[in-house]
Amino acid sequence: MLREAVRQTVTEVLQILLDADREAFLRQHEGRKNGYYPRKLETAFGQVKLAIPRDREGKYYPSLLQPYARRQVDVGEVAIALYAAGVSQRKAAEVMSLLLGHRYTHETISAITDQVLEAAEAFQKRPLPEEMAFVYL
Repeated sequence: MLREAVRQTVTEVLQILLDADREAFLRQHEGRKNGYYPRKLETAFGQVKLAIPRDREGKYYPSLLQPYARRQVDVGEVAIALYAAGVSQRKAAEVMSLLLGHRYTHETISAITDQVLEAAEAFQKRPLPEEMAFVYL
């Protein structure tokens, strides 16, 4: 019950911020409103449904949301932390559904951990600039 109240408050605050952001953009660029489109966003308080404002010229995008992002919570970080702790993929999916209020399958968890591990490996193997000196102890 408390979680739902917090999620509703988060939804209302985000919606107010989105509307204010569009108003500021329209004042600066002398544009016109053009309604909203629906979008779901995963937050630390569960999934919220937002009405993303748009402008007539299609130039506006909310500054507080990353384009095409569906989560404010980094699911990859949560999945990797659970994986590193030795939690099975099925159990990790259960834990994440409790934490984030959205059901993830063990296949999704596997895909997320694979992507993050590939990115970490690419980071470790990247070439370092010549100016960068470091000591390994």
